[in-house]
Amino acid sequence: MTKKTKPSRSPGRPKAGTDQTSVQSKILMTASQLFMEYGYEPVSLQQIASLCHVTKASIYYHFSSKPELFTVAITRMMDMGRQQTALRLEEPGSLQQRLESVAAAKMQQSHVDTETMMREAESYLSADQLAQIREAETQIFDVLATHFKREMDSGYFRSANPMLLAQAFTSLLMLANREDVRSMHGSIEDLAHELVSLFLDGAVQRK
Repeated sequence: MTKKTKPSRSPGRPKAGTDQTSVQSKILMTASQLFMEYGYEPVSLQQIASLCHVTKASIYYHFSSKPELFTVAITRMMDMGRQQTALRLEEPGSLQQRLESVAAAKMQQSHVDTETMMREAESYLSADQLAQIREAETQIFDVLATHFKREMDSGYFRSANPMLLAQAFTSLLMLANREDVRSMHGSIEDLAHELVSLFLDGAVQRK
């Protein structure tokens, strides 16, 4: 009698029964954290695979290349950031309190500057991939700009370009990446309070 053999899996295909949705989410979460902390070039697919306890072939099962994984991971992370920013800006409390909540959440973990990361990754990404990431980034600025425009219309903020204010606010928070800046404050919340106060000192309409 001929012994039956199991059909072989195609290269890179995960074992049957594996929860692929969970695996994909873990890969994306791990990849986005590494890319944001170290940038594009220093992070390898093998490093991501090892931290996720999967093979590199498993990553290729879900993503065709490192540029595709980078694009999906970063846009997904930015979309989550946009949603969280929108929720915090709609919370009860003063504008300063809401902006401090946004700032503290963003500064909890140090990360590379987005522009630095994008310059590093640009030569590896297609025009469409670059456009996807830029659009996701713009949507975060749009959320902030919408609220800043509301403050201008109410007379609380001086007249200015709300998108420029959104970008200025986001750039100000990058100071939290500096160890010497962090060491000046007892907590991230204290740093968030000071940076938001500095921002509002320039944005609020003076009577």
